[in-house]
Amino acid sequence: MSLASRAWQRNAFNFISDWVLPAGLFCLLTGLAWLGERNQYHKLFYALMAAPALIAFLLQPAQALRVLRTPVTLAFIAFSAWALLSIAWSDTDESVNTLLKRPLYIIMLFVACALMARNNCSRLLAAIYLAALVMIPITGYSLFDFAHNYSEGARLIGSGALDNPLLSSHLFGFFCILWLGWAMTASPKNSLFALPALALLFIALLATGSRTPLVATALACMWMVACCWDKRALLLSAISVGIVSCLLLLYPESLLSRGTSYRLDIWHLALEQIWLHPMIGHGFDASHSFFTPALGYALREPHSFFLGVLFYTGFVGGLCWLFMHASALWICWRRRSDVCFIIAGALVLYGLGAGLTEGGGILPRPKEHWLLTWIPLAWVATLSIGRQEEKST
Repeated sequence: MSLASRAWQRNAFNFISDWVLPAGLFCLLTGLAWLGERNQYHKLFYALMAAPALIAFLLQPAQALRVLRTPVTLAFIAFSAWALLSIAWSDTDESVNTLLKRPLYIIMLFVACALMARNNCSRLLAAIYLAALVMIPITGYSLFDFAHNYSEGARLIGSGALDNPLLSSHLFGFFCILWLGWAMTASPKNSLFALPALALLFIALLATGSRTPLVATALACMWMVACCWDKRALLLSAISVGIVSCLLLLYPESLLSRGTSYRLDIWHLALEQIWLHPMIGHGFDASHSFFTPALGYALREPHSFFLGVLFYTGFVGGLCWLFMHASALWICWRRRSDVCFIIAGALVLYGLGAGLTEGGGILPRPKEHWLLTWIPLAWVATLSIGRQEEKST
C-alpha cells in the first residue's frame, strides 16, 4: 500500500472518529425531540453512526476491535449470539436478514463510541455535554406548550417524534440523571449551574405522569449517595425523601389511583409462557400476545425488559443479560473515583429501574429504549477503554 493511500485512510478514519461519529451520537441522544418522524431518526443513526462506524472498522479494524476488551461488550456479543441462534426455534414473521441487522446496529454503537474514545474520552463527553445543553430549551418549550394547552388528565409527551408519555419519560429521565450526576460531582460553582437544568428535566419527568421512572430515579439517587457519600449525598437523601413525601401528600391519586396498571396480570401470563420453555425461551422475536380480560385487548410485550429477555431467550439469555449489567455496575463501582463512571453507573441503574414495568422487546432498532440500556452500557465500555488509553499515553 502506497504512502498516499495510507495517509488517505488515516485522514478518513480520523475525520469519521473526530467529527462524524460525535455528530451521530448527538443526534442519537436528542433526535427524537426535534425530528418530525421516527424513520428520520433511524436514517440519521444509519448515516451518522452505523455506516461510518462500519467504514472506520474496515479502514482500521485494530482500533475498532479494542471495544472487545471489556466484559460488557463480550457479554453483549454472547447475548446477541444466543438470541440469533434462537431464531431457529422462533415462529417470527420477520426475515432472518432483518433480525440479523438488529444486534449489528447495537454493536456499531459500541464501536462508534470506542472510536470516539480511541485516544481519550473528550470527543464522546463533548457530544454528551452538548446534547444535555440542547435538551434544556427543548424541554422548556415542551413544558411551556404543555402548560399552555393543558387539559384535565393530560400527560406531557414532548416535541418532535415523541408520541407516548411513558416513552418520552425515558428521554427526559436520561438527561435528568445526567444533570443530577453533574450536580453531585462537579465543583460547587459548576454544580449550581446544573441545578436549574436538573429541576427543569425533573419537572418534565413528573409531567409525563409515568410512575416507574420515579422508582428508577430513586435507584439512581441511591447509587449517587453510595458513590459520593459527602454533604451533597446527605442533602440529596433529604431532598429525595422530601419530594416523595410531598408527592404522596399533594398528589396521592396520581401515584396510587391507577394501581398496578394490569402489570401483575400481564406478568403472570408472561411467566406462564416462560415456564413452557424456561431454558431456551420461545426464540428471538417470537410472535405472541398477552391478553388480560380486564384490559380488553392483547399486548405483544410482557411490559418488563427482563421478562421479555426470559420469554424470548430463556434462562441462558437471562444470565447473559444479568452478567452484562452486573459487570457494567461492578466496573463503575470499582472506578467510582472517576465522576464519569459514577454518572454512567447511575444511568445503568436508571435503565434497569425504568425497564421493570415497561417494554419487553429485545435488540430493537434505535428508539427511546436505547437510552435505558444500550447507550449507558456502551458508555461504560467506552469509558473503560478511554481511561486505559489515557493512562498509557
